[in-house]
Amino acid sequence: MSIICGSDLSAASTGALAVSRALAAQRGDREVVLVHVVDGEVDDATLVELRAQLDAQIAASATYGNTPEVRAEVVGGVAVDTLVGLAETEGSDLIVIAAHSRREHILAYLGTVAAAVIARTHVPVIAVRDPAPWLAFARGDRPLKILLGVDESTTCDLGIQWTLELGKRGPIEVVLGAIYYPDEAAAHYGLPARALVETDPEIERLMQRDLLRRFHGLAAPPGPTVTARARRGLGRIGDHMIELANEEHVDAIVVGTSQKTGLGRLGSVSSVIVQDAPESVVCVPPQAVVAHSGTVPVLRQALVATDLSPFANRAVPYAFALTRPDGEVHLVHVIKEDAELDEAALARQLAELAPTGATQRAHTHIVRGDDTSAALAQCAARYGVDVICIASHGRAGITRALVGSVADQLLRETRVPVLVLRPASPP
Repeated sequence: MSIICGSDLSAASTGALAVSRALAAQRGDREVVLVHVVDGEVDDATLVELRAQLDAQIAASATYGNTPEVRAEVVGGVAVDTLVGLAETEGSDLIVIAAHSRREHILAYLGTVAAAVIARTHVPVIAVRDPAPWLAFARGDRPLKILLGVDESTTCDLGIQWTLELGKRGPIEVVLGAIYYPDEAAAHYGLPARALVETDPEIERLMQRDLLRRFHGLAAPPGPTVTARARRGLGRIGDHMIELANEEHVDAIVVGTSQKTGLGRLGSVSSVIVQDAPESVVCVPPQAVVAHSGTVPVLRQALVATDLSPFANRAVPYAFALTRPDGEVHLVHVIKEDAELDEAALARQLAELAPTGATQRAHTHIVRGDDTSAALAQCAARYGVDVICIASHGRAGITRALVGSVADQLLRETRVPVLVLRPASPP
C-alpha cells in the first residue's frame, strides 16, 4: 500500500509531504504518491513548471534522505474526485493533506479540499497542521500525544484500531476523551440527575472506567500509555473536544467521521474539529479497512437477570460459564417501585442460585423499577459488565404484543452483548 499526499504547492503541503515520507519510511513503503490537481487542461510549458515545483517540494521534504521515493503526479480534474479516486486505484490506506489556517477555513470551509476529501473518502485522512510532532515521532525522538475521541459508534472502534496500529511503529501517548451531557449520562447509568451546568464526579468516574476498558479490550498488551478524560458538555461536542485537546497539549486528535454531507456536515463532530482545532486531525471513515490486533475479548463481569422462576433461573449458570474464574457475576432481580417485599429474603434466594464450586465473586442486587429492561440496562452500565445473560419466556402473538418481551427490549436498551436463553420449541 502507499500513502497519497495532496499538494497545492504551498509550504504547508511541503510539510504534509514530509510527514507522508516519514510515516511511509516507518511502514517500509517503497514510495509516496504526491498529487497536484489542476482544474482543466494543462499545456506543456505549465506542466514543466508544475513538475519543477513538485520536485522542489520533494527535495525540501527529504527528512529521511531519498527513501522512500516520491512519485509526483500532475492530474487534470476536480481535486476531491482525483484524490479519492487515486486512493482507490492505488490501493492506498492513507491520505495526507495540509490543513490550512483557521481563518482560511472560516472564509471557505465547505469548499476546502481537506474537508471535502474527509467527507467522501474510504480511507483515513491526516490533516496536518504542524509537521514537527509527526517527524519527531517517526524518528523516535519523542512520543506522539494523541487525543482519541470516543463515543458509542463502530467508527470509534476503527479509530482505536488505527491508533493502536500507529503505536506499533513508534511511541505514542493516548488520552481517551468523551463528552457527556449530565441528564443523558445519568439516565444511562441509572443515577440521579444533577443540574445540567454541574460536573458529576460519579458519572465521570464510570465513564473513565468504561473508556479505559473499551480501549484495552482492543489493545494487545502492553499497549501504549493511556489516560481517560470525561468532560461535561453544554454546547457542540466538537468544541469541547478541542478544549480538551488544548488542555492536554496533544499533537493530534483522532476521530471517527460519519461522513455527513451538505448542511448536516456543519454540525458534525469531525467537521468542527477539522475546521477549528489548532492540532493535526486524523479522521477515520466508517468504510475504512484498518488492521485489527486480533485480541480475544475477555469477559470479566457478567450480569444475569432472573424473575426467580425456574426457567429464568436457568440463565444463571451461563453467566458463570462465560466469565473468567476470577471474575464477578451480578445476579439481578427487578421488582416494582411500590412493591412491598422482603428484599433481604430475595437477595438470599439470588445468592443460592450460584453454582456449587463456582470461583467467581457473586453480587446480588434487588432493583426497583417499573421498566424491567431499562432497569437492567442501567445496571449493566453502572456495574460495567461485559455481557448480560437472560432467559426469554418465548411469548408470541398477541401475548407478546401486549406484554412485550424483556429480552427483546433489553437488546434495544443496552450497548452490552446479550446472551438470551430460549425455551425449547413446542413439538
